[in-house]
Amino acid sequence: NYKDIGFDFKLRPDSLVSFFQEIAIHHSDMVGYDAETLKDMGVAWVLNKLYVDIAEYPVLGDSITVITWSSGISGVKAFREFIIRSGGTEAVRAVSMWTLLDITTKRIKRIPSYLSEAYETESSQATSFPIASYKVDKNPGDEEGLLQTVRFSDFDTNMHMNNTAYVNILDTALKRYIGKNVEINEFFINFQKEVGFDVEKLTVKFSRQDTNVLYSINDAKNICSKGFVRV
Repeated sequence: NYKDIGFDFKLRPDSLVSFFQEIAIHHSDMVGYDAETLKDMGVAWVLNKLYVDIAEYPVLGDSITVITWSSGISGVKAFREFIIRSGGTEAVRAVSMWTLLDITTKRIKRIPSYLSEAYETESSQATSFPIASYKVDKNPGDEEGLLQTVRFSDFDTNMHMNNTAYVNILDTALKRYIGKNVEINEFFINFQKEVGFDVEKLTVKFSRQDTNVLYSINDAKNICSKGFVRV
């Protein structure tokens, strides 16, 4: 749809993540654990890490198919794979890691066996990226940060900034850092600290490391997320 594309008529990175989010929610609905049911249980799925490999950007008018499956649940970690097919090709591959959050205490909970069984995990993987162990050790901070405004529409029903908003803020800042025609080929994001409803501005910091651009998204006190981009 027109609302999903950028000025180049290509699907935006935050729209990709929105599709991933919607199909993950749909999967939960299908197995009997929709948002209301999880809320009644006092828990919510929270995205902890996401890696996306974009081979080709779908463009306006393309018919796409979004596929997801659970690839493993162990202890406090749940893994989910994604593929986007466009015009008969696999345009995007992604892998994500989720945790189960107690919405009252804000603590991560061990994932109960009945949830693991409900999602019927498959061993196949969309990508070989080692998401469970991967960390960005260096914190960008040597270069001047780019200020980004936080909007009320960036917050979801859990009262925290939605995953797609982080990616939109990253993409916007990257275009200011490198140039408006920059195209993201891969990106990794590690969500570390919740952005509070009272936060009005975030600072995005970048630094170069080999073929990667390292970044962090920061409020006044904390690194809220960090990762890398390949362009």
